[in-house]
Amino acid sequence: MLRQHSQLIIVARMIADAVAVAVCWLAAYWIRFNFLDAPKGVPDLGDRFLPLLPVIVISHILIFNWIKLYHPRRVGRVRREAQDIIKAVAVAVVTVIVIDYALPDSNKISRKFLGIYAIVSITCFVLFRVSVRVLLRSARRHGWNQRHAAIIGSGRAAQRLLHALRRNTWTGLAVRYFIDDEHPEDPEAAKEVRGLPVRTPLANAAGIIEADPVDSVFIALSPHEAGRLPEILEALQTSMADVRIVPFVSPTFAMRPNISSLDGVPILSLRQTPLYGWNAILKRAFDLTVGSVCLLVAAVPMLAIALAIKLSSRGPVFYRQRRMGLDGREFNMCKFRTMTIDAEADGPVWTQTRPGVRTRIGGFLRRTSLDELPNLFNVLAGEMSLVGPRPERPEFIAQFKEEIPGYMLRHKMKAGMTGIAQVRGYRGDTSLKKRIQHDVHYIRNWSLGLDLRIFLQTVFGVWFHRHEA
Repeated sequence: MLRQHSQLIIVARMIADAVAVAVCWLAAYWIRFNFLDAPKGVPDLGDRFLPLLPVIVISHILIFNWIKLYHPRRVGRVRREAQDIIKAVAVAVVTVIVIDYALPDSNKISRKFLGIYAIVSITCFVLFRVSVRVLLRSARRHGWNQRHAAIIGSGRAAQRLLHALRRNTWTGLAVRYFIDDEHPEDPEAAKEVRGLPVRTPLANAAGIIEADPVDSVFIALSPHEAGRLPEILEALQTSMADVRIVPFVSPTFAMRPNISSLDGVPILSLRQTPLYGWNAILKRAFDLTVGSVCLLVAAVPMLAIALAIKLSSRGPVFYRQRRMGLDGREFNMCKFRTMTIDAEADGPVWTQTRPGVRTRIGGFLRRTSLDELPNLFNVLAGEMSLVGPRPERPEFIAQFKEEIPGYMLRHKMKAGMTGIAQVRGYRGDTSLKKRIQHDVHYIRNWSLGLDLRIFLQTVFGVWFHRHEA
């Protein structure tokens, strides 16, 4: 029944898309030949454009299906669907161009028409699909178009899942009950969890679901029950419900977890950097563009600072220090020298504050973070980013990674000149644990927009903060 209902919805969406393609095709013709000049005259609609329309519609539907636009997306993001729509329509437009090239010269389509069609179709499909999805999510929040689910397990992982589903009502998934074993030490307490009944025993999961059918089953076993997963999957072979596995993973260990498939083998990635594919290209483009502008703007002040350092103290202008960046790779970070040349004669020291180690202008440079302007050279070289966790020295990392849980997660992002911890006041001799929490939060929620916001907050705030960097 559920599968038939799903198939009907897919067919309905295909028909709607076919109609939309036809409408966009005709709208592009109308815009091209009614609002733009046509030196060679207006071609007859039935001559070239209508005969080609069935091929265009079929190719679009096949490409949309290939991009998986017809797969259920109750638990996906709207932005991801919009990106997939743009990708699918772009591929479809390229297909139209290829078809056009295959036609004889007498039947070729106007290039301006193809450009207009690309704009009209992308705009139409993104607005239509996203609008429908937003309306469906709103309906689900109000209790309409809901599907029911059961959670196998009632421990911490299962309760976290329940909390997530209740918080994200747009998914349209309502949990009806848990399935688990009784707890011998307190059988009464195990009959209800978070206001939902707990059906027992776990060994009869398939029978319980058959007696009280649901649309989806989430397997969220506790660590001590994980060994029973093969038994449960085997029992659910006869169930018509969708089956999803929710692994128990410590929140302090996971970093942007993601599931991929390699030749049909599912792979769960627990720790990965957000800097891959287009994300890496966009962040690098941001660093090169904005970093180059910053270097041009700062060139004269940097020259003045270099001259002041040279005239006020003995030693080099720049101070190079080994730091650790993305994936634990070490590099030489460049800064203006703010300390005397023998400040670390006895070895590396965390945050030098003792008297006599600062140069005459060193304190000013540290307070205003102007000593970090040479980091721009590291940014342009690709060793650092404008925004990211501040890099630390390998000597201190060897100590911190043993003392602070999750410390090494910060190395899943390229080190930055500034970061979310710095704009929130955690600079210099402040709580290291708080800094790590902010760094991990930044990596888990990274976006180019977040980078831009942190960069602007740095420019207008942190450079004139009284704490030291």
